[in-house]
Amino acid sequence: MKKLITIFVLACSVKWLSAQDHATAPSVPIDSLKQALRTTTNDTLRMVLTNNIQNYYGNINLDSALFYSKQFLHLTQKLHYKIDEAYAYDAVGLYMSFLVHPQTLQTLFKGVRIAEDPASEKHILPKKYLKMMIYWQDDFKSLIVKKHWQPEFFRTLILASLYNDLGAAYANTMYNQQKGFYYLYKAIDIFQAHYDSTDLGIAYHDIARYFASINQYDSCLYYAQKSLAVLMNKSPLAMALIGTMYYKKGNITRALTFLRQSIDNNPKYGVGVREFWLPYYTFAEYHLEKGNGDSSLYYAKKAFQGVKTPADEQKASALLAKVYRAIGKPDSAAKYFELALSYNDITNNIDRKRLLQTQDFEEQLRQQEVEETKNRIKVYLLLSGIAMLLLVAAMLLINNRRKKRINALLQEKNQQIESTLEDLKATQAQLIQSEKMASLGELTAGIAHEIQNPLNFVNNFSEVNTELVEELKSEKSKVKSERNEELENEILNDISQNLEKIALHGKRADAIVKGMLQHSRTSKGKKEPTDINALADEYLRLSYHGLRAKDKSFNATIETHFDESIGKIEVIPQDIGRVLLNLFNNAFYAINEKKKARAIEGENYGPTVSVTTKRENDKVIIVVRDNGIGIQQKAVDKIFQPFFTTKPTGQGTGLGLSLSYDI
Repeated sequence: MKKLITIFVLACSVKWLSAQDHATAPSVPIDSLKQALRTTTNDTLRMVLTNNIQNYYGNINLDSALFYSKQFLHLTQKLHYKIDEAYAYDAVGLYMSFLVHPQTLQTLFKGVRIAEDPASEKHILPKKYLKMMIYWQDDFKSLIVKKHWQPEFFRTLILASLYNDLGAAYANTMYNQQKGFYYLYKAIDIFQAHYDSTDLGIAYHDIARYFASINQYDSCLYYAQKSLAVLMNKSPLAMALIGTMYYKKGNITRALTFLRQSIDNNPKYGVGVREFWLPYYTFAEYHLEKGNGDSSLYYAKKAFQGVKTPADEQKASALLAKVYRAIGKPDSAAKYFELALSYNDITNNIDRKRLLQTQDFEEQLRQQEVEETKNRIKVYLLLSGIAMLLLVAAMLLINNRRKKRINALLQEKNQQIESTLEDLKATQAQLIQSEKMASLGELTAGIAHEIQNPLNFVNNFSEVNTELVEELKSEKSKVKSERNEELENEILNDISQNLEKIALHGKRADAIVKGMLQHSRTSKGKKEPTDINALADEYLRLSYHGLRAKDKSFNATIETHFDESIGKIEVIPQDIGRVLLNLFNNAFYAINEKKKARAIEGENYGPTVSVTTKRENDKVIIVVRDNGIGIQQKAVDKIFQPFFTTKPTGQGTGLGLSLSYDI
């Protein structure tokens, strides 16, 4: 029963602590957590409880946070949960970094060594306890849930956080830009790969803080704005940093805008009272410069209440001393000046920084030893590879003569295969030429029919004009008194009209010939604006009249449904014409065969071929439909294969649809 009560308290505390990003916590829930920690004997539950308590104190009291994070670390080591041990080292190292602790780098590097080892994934916290854990922020847990609690994903994100805190420690505590950026960008690469926008924004913010500390305002602005963009304008800390940089650069209007936005958004997206101080600090400086002593003191006190680290406390104390001195309160000024000096001693402690540098040097030696070990392994592998190559070379030398004999036989067989292949290519070329000639014959028959009509008109009107000219000559030969001028004028008008009709039908024949030459010439693969409706209609008529030229008894109903909104589109007209001709020829063949079959059976049948064009979004669709004999289901999958045909031998090459498919 006691265990059940502890789990219930823990589950409630998880929900409560998750909500503490935006408000100061009351005392009852944290007291409940501590009570559960005192009463439970389950070490795994104790580990979860100490983690959640240290997370709570992270924004309230750094000393308490460090105390509970060390307890959390001890329990992870006792229970051998390696990934959570790495996370615990990260938490302890982070708080040490804020407190300028001499063991900061050593602690973070221990976490890095665990998180870099994939073997740490073998023993992880059971999922029911993982769900109770409070990590850095809710986004982290949601990412793990999306990845179905994969240990590799869990370990990688914790490694990225360690890199980030290590980089921040180098950049903001030791002022080592090169190493700081090295580790920060290693973290950024992992966050980007795992779409962890929250931690990515934090990494950019840590880089911006470094540039702010060395007074490089433009670089700070660049990274702070990147942080704000990644966090979707939901970071009051980034807004505060941007506003402060604008203030430093003298852009007061923009500075005040961002500072006010930072303060206004903190209750909604903020990170806790004791971490939020920079906008108040900058407002205090602004009012102090303007001579507004009371306003400056108000904001300076708010800043002092929000500081978290000794370095920030030193700045806030120094500002309060400066404000009290300005408003004529020397006692209060002296008090905060002494406080600032005490914090300054902490942040600039020579022994601490010397110890940090020693840890850095020891880590360099360790990495150098690791690199040397890797190099030795590479040398051994290289020597082993050379030995293997020598062995393989000896085996190849032994088999060389036998392979030469086999190669001679293979060469002979290859020559035979090449000869057979050449014969096949020649046969294929002949078949393709036969298909082209067959298409040309059908095309020629259609062209002849198309030209015949205008030629008949030309011949008829020429004969009529000859008779009219003879009649006019006869009338002209009469005596003037007997001539009928009205008749003469009427004959001349008829001759003129007939000549116009001859010219009209001559031009029509010329246009037909030019169009056929245009579509029959070899395609150069160049697209040009083409009226697809006109092209389809033209080849439909050619195909139809080509079949009628071979079979005078053939008749069919032709239906066209053209979408006039299509207009001209960029295609290769010769290629599309060949495709359409093949489709139309197949359609007319199908209905002709069905008509013959129905005629034998004595049934009525109305052969019909239709073509439809329509535009759908950025596509043009051409549909050719017939009511002929159709295609058997077993043949559908083969219709685009070269040389496959359902026509009797001698009536089809099986290349029409294959060539159309290639086009």
